[in-house]
Amino acid sequence: MNAKQLFALPIIVIGVCFWLTSCSSKSLKDQRAQQEIEYVLEPGAQVVVADGVATFTGTFPDEESMREAQETAKGIKSIKSVVNKATIASMAQTAVDSNEPVR
Repeated sequence: MNAKQLFALPIIVIGVCFWLTSCSSKSLKDQRAQQEIEYVLEPGAQVVVADGVATFTGTFPDEESMREAQETAKGIKSIKSVVNKATIASMAQTAVDSNEPVR
């Protein structure tokens, strides 16, 4: 190997390492954010974080627990937006109770 090759090789290796680290850092940030949000979730509610978007599904026991989970998500630096597809248990039960019996 000549001097140019000896000099270029470490630079290429370092560049590849930085590239690999930057590619996986998004998913790692999403995983960490999801874990932080899951810490405050009540049973029955779920969250999935992908590309900085936190999506809530399932059922929260009340509005306060839903609000707490959303505020937790919004307070995380890597979260860009919050999507709420979840329901509140008391509202879901009221909707079921108000339906007419099926004949």
